[in-house]
Amino acid sequence: MAKPIRRYLIFLILALGLALRLVNLSQSFWLDEATQGQLSALSLSQIWFGRGGDFHPPLYYLFSHYWLLVSHSEVWLRFPSIIFSLVNIYILYLFAKLLFKTSVWAPYLAAFLLAIAPFSIYYSQEFRSYSLLCLLGTLSMYFFYRRRYFTVAFVNTLAVYTHYAAVFFIVTQFVIWFIYFRDRHRQFFLSQLILVILYLPWLPQFLRQLHSGISIKNYFPGWYQVLSVAPLKAFPVVLFKIAAGRIDFLNRYLYGLYIVSVFAIVFSGLLFAPKFRYFLLSWLFLPVFLLIIISLALPQTQPFRVIFILPALVLLLTQACLRFPRLFITLLLYIALVGNITYFTRPRLQREQWRQAISYLQSRAAPTTLVAVKFTAKFSPFYWYDPSLPVAPLVSAYPAGSADLAAHLSALPPSVRSLYVLDYLGDLTDPRHLTAPALTAAGFSEVSAQDFSGVGIIRLYER
Repeated sequence: MAKPIRRYLIFLILALGLALRLVNLSQSFWLDEATQGQLSALSLSQIWFGRGGDFHPPLYYLFSHYWLLVSHSEVWLRFPSIIFSLVNIYILYLFAKLLFKTSVWAPYLAAFLLAIAPFSIYYSQEFRSYSLLCLLGTLSMYFFYRRRYFTVAFVNTLAVYTHYAAVFFIVTQFVIWFIYFRDRHRQFFLSQLILVILYLPWLPQFLRQLHSGISIKNYFPGWYQVLSVAPLKAFPVVLFKIAAGRIDFLNRYLYGLYIVSVFAIVFSGLLFAPKFRYFLLSWLFLPVFLLIIISLALPQTQPFRVIFILPALVLLLTQACLRFPRLFITLLLYIALVGNITYFTRPRLQREQWRQAISYLQSRAAPTTLVAVKFTAKFSPFYWYDPSLPVAPLVSAYPAGSADLAAHLSALPPSVRSLYVLDYLGDLTDPRHLTAPALTAAGFSEVSAQDFSGVGIIRLYER
């Protein structure tokens, strides 16, 4: 292919990446996105000092604070994540040009594989910091490979102010440098010192958040199950999700067969990736092992926390595509098509339908009607979509107790004749399923139920 035509090929790949990331972009915010919006709307002082119970650094909240000034629409608020993802594709293109200097096609293949990667597409549509984290991880490893250690310190500072999981690729860089590079000692250690100094202003807030994060298991048993995957399962789960996206099949046998096929493709691809193997495999696997080790004390093994390993996987699989182009490009297209089509067409794999659920409740609002949750306060999507909608908490502590439920129900105004009760998180907050008997004892009877994907069933009780 002529050089002028190749010059435009990267723009076609970026256009493809943009088109895929615009599909279903107007999905409802789910719980974490609504929380992101709610906390980002706080004052700058509150964002820095007032989020002791939120285990995230401040940078993305500060950025979102100003982005919210233009619009509160889901599409607008998610668009920066798309931009970060597209920039990531281009940086990976440059990285592949640096690594595979003798191959004309490697940079385009790498950019293409990241453009169609289901995991990247999913999190480029999320109003959270993960797309930015992935971009910063790629930038950091790119400059690290070039031994631009002071630039790496700047990028890593942005990363640790974006998400705490950035420490995993920072530690990975230190290991790679110690084992393989060991050059420019003065620059490397001075850059690490700069990073530490720049992080000191946030350190007191981090310690507050860490204390709250560790303490959560005392007042909210079971929440760690939501935040984490069991350590023994974490490695295969993380690798599968990174490669195939956030999907699953209802048919367990079909899902198991698909998992086996994805692992067979990925690991056979890794066998045909001889160049820069130590660098790329360290980037791919070491953060996952560090994540698993940390999870023994602070369970946080969800795959999106190491989203920055995806570009490493792409660079490794690019080499397999160069050696056996028809075979591996076809197989990786198969993974991308299955992952993306399944995600785009299955509401249960998309984000929680809070906008639809709250619209349903709004349409049934009346002076004698109240919304109730099996929680100590109303969930953040209520504050985001309709802060004026009356919502009554049914519990004061977890797990829910019969006396506690009875006390909350007896405190309801006598004028309330209808109660819309959300099952959301009920398995965690009310694991013994005491709410329904308590409602019956209070004179309520279930009349109907409406299911919203992700949010769960909303039950109507009347007395």
